[in-house]
Amino acid sequence: MTVFRSGTTPPAWCELDDFEIITLGLGETLRRGPSGRRERLIGTAGTCQIQRGGGSLLLKEAQFLDLNPADGEWSVTGATGPSQLVWLAGHWGDEIAGCGVFRVTRSDAPNNGDPVTYPKHTRIDRHYHDCDEYWIMLEGAGTAVVDDRHSRMGPGDCLAIGMGHHHDFPITESEVKAVFFETTLQGGKRTGHLWEHTHGPAMPVPGRV
Repeated sequence: MTVFRSGTTPPAWCELDDFEIITLGLGETLRRGPSGRRERLIGTAGTCQIQRGGGSLLLKEAQFLDLNPADGEWSVTGATGPSQLVWLAGHWGDEIAGCGVFRVTRSDAPNNGDPVTYPKHTRIDRHYHDCDEYWIMLEGAGTAVVDDRHSRMGPGDCLAIGMGHHHDFPITESEVKAVFFETTLQGGKRTGHLWEHTHGPAMPVPGRV
């Protein structure tokens, strides 16, 4: 089970090379040059103002922006205080799945996911994807599961989930807020949560755990 943090080197199979959780006060500005890789910004709290290539836009929670290296230096300013975004950098392909912000709270309500054999009290369903996925923890704590491996996660942790590997977030110690980022579509190139009882057997890529 692969969990890494900002500034550390993930396994070679990961399409996400690095990430950073950026928190800004009102009017505070951070400037960066292009990294030479694909880059995406995802808003996670408040409102940030992004300036690049002579243009400007506002980024709010769950909105994202792909940076163009041709635009050169970019900057982000806190338009509300505090505001937050996540910077992602890597080598994913042109055809990718999705990204956003999700929350996990305690719940005993049923869901449509594949059956589980471990304790569970959340509505996150056990599922798989036709792509790799990354969960970046922003707030809270709990236990994530990939296949039969369990790992406690907290703020700043990034969980790398290989294509076709079942995953779940069954246990929360406190309410979780996190980013999800699904990279290059592979195999059947289906999007969304996939379940064996509906979509057929998962075909996990060996070694991506």
